[in-house]
Amino acid sequence: MTEGGNLMIALSIAICTRNREDDLKRCISSIAQSKLPASGLQAEVLIVDDGSLTEAFLKQQEQVLKPTGMELRYHRKEQPGLWLSRVKTVEIARGHIILFLDDDVELPADYIQNLMHTYAEYPQAAGIGGIALGMSNSFFGTIRCLLSFQQSPFKGKLSLSGQSGSMYNWHKARKTFKTEFFHGCNMSFRKDAIRELKPVPWLQSYSIGEDLLLSSIALKNGPLYINPLLKLLHHESPSSRDNMEHVAYTRVMNHIHLLKHEQSGPIKYAALCWTTLYLMFRERPKKNNSAIKGYKKALKVMFSNEAAG
Repeated sequence: MTEGGNLMIALSIAICTRNREDDLKRCISSIAQSKLPASGLQAEVLIVDDGSLTEAFLKQQEQVLKPTGMELRYHRKEQPGLWLSRVKTVEIARGHIILFLDDDVELPADYIQNLMHTYAEYPQAAGIGGIALGMSNSFFGTIRCLLSFQQSPFKGKLSLSGQSGSMYNWHKARKTFKTEFFHGCNMSFRKDAIRELKPVPWLQSYSIGEDLLLSSIALKNGPLYINPLLKLLHHESPSSRDNMEHVAYTRVMNHIHLLKHEQSGPIKYAALCWTTLYLMFRERPKKNNSAIKGYKKALKVMFSNEAAG
């Protein structure tokens, strides 16, 4: 394993992780079974770790990847947080293209081949993403999401309140389409499009919306595309150890920060208020009082000088 080096290569497969050896082993195994472009591919697998992976484990994964010719690189971070892992990845990755994968995904054998082909087909793209198998919404679920502004009627658009619910209909797509955002478990960017990433105060811990912010930054440097051929299996291992009140509060507050980042007008804040009210009332039948308390707390902030500042 190496951590340094300045040699630029075609692809960095970046996995930001924390204490999930079993998930990571399964993910790397799927990468090792990938078909590569016939012309060959210079690629690396870059692990950015907030935990404490052992040397023995890393040596084992290095051997798994050896037949592919991909180098395994490892970086242990001192300051935790997913956004900071994204920032560090951009700083140290050697690839012209950075593919961000969650540690709990599995790639189909043709994924990398399809990804590189899509970049060749769309040379102007700042980034290319895909979909997670099994992520879908029922007809009535879609109606509820549309009415509560959690989803846009257009598959590549964020909702009026800045929500990404339209990704639940991406599985219906039959061809590549433009998008405003990616799903964080399955997104890639040209390194030049996200080179200026910096730490963000509101993304220090629970990182809801970090993929939307990253997509927004890249979008300023070129179009983003979703290729429905880029499917992967997302096991969605438990990630948050925070209590429900904090998760609910952060879910709304981070979207307030995203609206600020986009310099959004009052209509979008009003839409976010409506979305929050819906989320709050949805929890009432389940008597999830902790989540309701978090949403109420966020609503108060939304109407305070802090939210307007």
